[in-house]
Amino acid sequence: MDLKQRKLSKSEWDSIEIPVSSSEIEILQLITNGYSNVHLKVNKTNSIFTYLKIEYSSQIEEYLYIKFFADKIKTLVEKYNIDFIKFGKKPKDTLETDGIYYIGLANIVKLKSRDQIRLSRLNTDINTDTNCYNMYEFILYNNLEHMVELKHLNDKRWINFYYTITKLITNSVERVNKYLKEIIQTFVKNYEQDVDLLYIVHNSVEIIEKNPNILKYSDLTLYDHQKEIYTTIKSTKPKLILYIAPTGTGKTLTPLGISENHKVIFVCAARHVGLALARSAISIGKHVAFAFGCSAAEDVRLHYFSAKEYTKDRFSGQIRKVDNTIGDKVEIIICDIRSYLSAMYYMTAFNDVNDIVTYWDEPTISLDYNNHELHSTIKKNWSNNIIPNFVLSSATLPKMHELTHTIADFKDKFNNANIINIVSNDCRKTIPLINNNGFTIMPHYLHEDYNNIIEVVNHCEENLTLLRYFDLKEASDFIWFVETNNYIKPSAKFDRNFASIEDIDMKSIKLYYLKVLKNIIPSNWNNVFNYCRISRVKRISYNDTVDTKGNIISRTTSLGSFKEGKTISRINSVQLPLNNENTIRNEEPPNSCGIYVTTKDSYTLTDGPTIFLANDLQKIAKFCIQQANIPSVVMKDIMDKIQYNNQINERIDQIEKELEFEETKLASKLSGTSTDTSKEAKKIVGKKDKSSKIANKILDKTEDRKIVKMREDITTLRSMIRNATLDDLFIPNRLTHLDKWAKTLNTSGAFTSDIEENTIISIMLLKDVEDSWKILLLLGIGVFTEHRSSAYTEIMKKLADQQKLYLIIADSDYIYGTNYQFCHGYLSKDLELTQEKIIQALGRIGRNNIQKEYSARFRDDIQINTLFTRYGSEDKPEVINMNILFNTRNIRWTGLDYQEINIENEEESEEENEEENEELYYEN
Repeated sequence: MDLKQRKLSKSEWDSIEIPVSSSEIEILQLITNGYSNVHLKVNKTNSIFTYLKIEYSSQIEEYLYIKFFADKIKTLVEKYNIDFIKFGKKPKDTLETDGIYYIGLANIVKLKSRDQIRLSRLNTDINTDTNCYNMYEFILYNNLEHMVELKHLNDKRWINFYYTITKLITNSVERVNKYLKEIIQTFVKNYEQDVDLLYIVHNSVEIIEKNPNILKYSDLTLYDHQKEIYTTIKSTKPKLILYIAPTGTGKTLTPLGISENHKVIFVCAARHVGLALARSAISIGKHVAFAFGCSAAEDVRLHYFSAKEYTKDRFSGQIRKVDNTIGDKVEIIICDIRSYLSAMYYMTAFNDVNDIVTYWDEPTISLDYNNHELHSTIKKNWSNNIIPNFVLSSATLPKMHELTHTIADFKDKFNNANIINIVSNDCRKTIPLINNNGFTIMPHYLHEDYNNIIEVVNHCEENLTLLRYFDLKEASDFIWFVETNNYIKPSAKFDRNFASIEDIDMKSIKLYYLKVLKNIIPSNWNNVFNYCRISRVKRISYNDTVDTKGNIISRTTSLGSFKEGKTISRINSVQLPLNNENTIRNEEPPNSCGIYVTTKDSYTLTDGPTIFLANDLQKIAKFCIQQANIPSVVMKDIMDKIQYNNQINERIDQIEKELEFEETKLASKLSGTSTDTSKEAKKIVGKKDKSSKIANKILDKTEDRKIVKMREDITTLRSMIRNATLDDLFIPNRLTHLDKWAKTLNTSGAFTSDIEENTIISIMLLKDVEDSWKILLLLGIGVFTEHRSSAYTEIMKKLADQQKLYLIIADSDYIYGTNYQFCHGYLSKDLELTQEKIIQALGRIGRNNIQKEYSARFRDDIQINTLFTRYGSEDKPEVINMNILFNTRNIRWTGLDYQEINIENEEESEEENEEENEELYYEN
């Protein structure tokens, strides 16, 4: 993460112009449109009507039912002897509550000729296009058919389809055939009494979490926290909103909706977070301005969409120069911490302060440090802030009761201010936590002492964002075990907590898991704990099919025939555990699972890229290369090519510098100016090899062969760059790689890199990039850290955004705000993290909109204990620093409470102490 408060680079300006995908556009439009209608639901699934794109009529609807479903329903009813569906007109004396559905449609529906022409398309498509069966009515009927068939066979899996249908039938798909829908609702109503709710919970992974139909066809809606903030932000009174929601649930995009009726100042220490928001905003036509590295309002820069007055290039027609002083069109200004006051004064020059919302994203960045260069700027921003509508947004924001001094200060500054606490506990996906031995981490495994378990549960209930890190299978298995063995108190029994199928979803199951864990009969806890530990199954197993060199391990452990009175002797050798030479310099115990990410454990990294967070990046990089088992001959060839390319790069760099000097000199000569006016000269000729058409015309006219020769030399040298590539045998999760390292294991879903040759060449051309990083790229691995080569960083960002990299190694600065889509993550043992930063680190994983195989892998149990330990406010540096810095008064933490200090007296006291210490020094 880049916390440097500097101006945007050209590459960063270019990055925000890349439009987001069409699927993302739909979500962004939902977020903006949802501001005026928080209950908005969007579902793009086609019904038959929307597929045909024809106007609705009841006659056509009846025709479509008869055409495609009437015979199927009749066959289904007769085949399985369904007694609650009758054919014919409903008798007059029949009650509505008898649960019987009467189908009284005519056999023939006459359509107008124009309607027949329209429907002829459907008849043709149904026979030729299998995608037609993705129309919603066919999805509903297929689930109905499977449900009825399995129920008739007394196969409990019918409940799986029943649950699916109950969810599908409530979706907001437009113009679903009402006749089919009513029939399905009749089945649901009549089967309801036979549903085993505990079965659904016990099998919730298959029925809920990995149910493709529920996921694929669900409505797009706002998150509850977005609905709440949109509602509260409309109040005209001053307000401080404490906005807490899990990472990956749209908090950072919420300002797009707020900007529908307010001007927004978006501030964040992590510049790439702001740039991601800018890209989304520009993609939907929002008017955006930027304040990065600003010392005054005059430094604010407008995006072209926001420009009101500008000049155009007379040749291309493109905007050439923007008047950045006119910002009355700006809807969102995005700034870093240093530039907040400049952005604030800029926006207040064109808008009433009451119409502006300051949205501070991740305000806890840097607050885990006792001292940080950003702290004084944060305090200055808060003290000089004049915006009465203020949002503090973070997944790990301190709780309302922990920010008493910040809240009191805001109320003192803005009379009648409302303090609004928005806390979301969204739990639409599961990201299991895995320890170093490959076991899933769950609260019920943590302590043998039940009193400690109660403390863990209390902590989880206060921090419900942890729910998404509870493995659903582990939770449901635990519920099943204690419920069927009567180990829990009566008030926590299943039947008392789940009355109907509507009560069951992923979140309710995990909340019930906590309730059950809290209500175990204490005398039964030893039985429960011992059973759970004994029956515990590894989520990631140790790959013992090969050793760390890729050699197949054969198990020949048969014993000789046993004769009475004789000792047992081993006839054949037994494979011994790997010795220390095969571990990472004695650092990795033999039972470590999933650490060999470039060889024997790579197959466990599925569905998408992985992030490896560590402090010592060189150590991790060296380990990845070392364990890749690249033969010395191949490695020497690669290093020779890299060294050769480095020499070419040095020569290119030398010629480019000479070329720039010659171009500047020529431009000065042509324009009749001195060489001091190099900026104007570069506009005429262009920088380095990126010459414009005008520059080429100038060169042709003057016939300056020296410059032409330099350009030709650069082109020739670039063509001489040697492409260093690796065989697929060494690239993680390529087919030949998997065949060597995991031949007998399940490798479905194993994710690999997809880096194009021209990208590798681009990296090889870069200066100031370590050779080891170039080798890592050949393995599909990138490095994220503060680096002098901005070009390397930009290429890595692009590859990460496009899901091209297999693995990204990143330092702890990237814990906040990395919005790339990672499916797995490692937390290295050398990370020293607070509880809040651990949660932020976990938040880098599972940011996809869909459920995939996710995992967060801990290399150190200390971090696990930190995550599940309940700390007081006095033990949280983020809480203490927030009360101090987000405060106009000068206060400090004494270790027991907050104390207001007088700066002048404090300085005098420090001077006196220094003098006393100096005197004592000389006396001694």
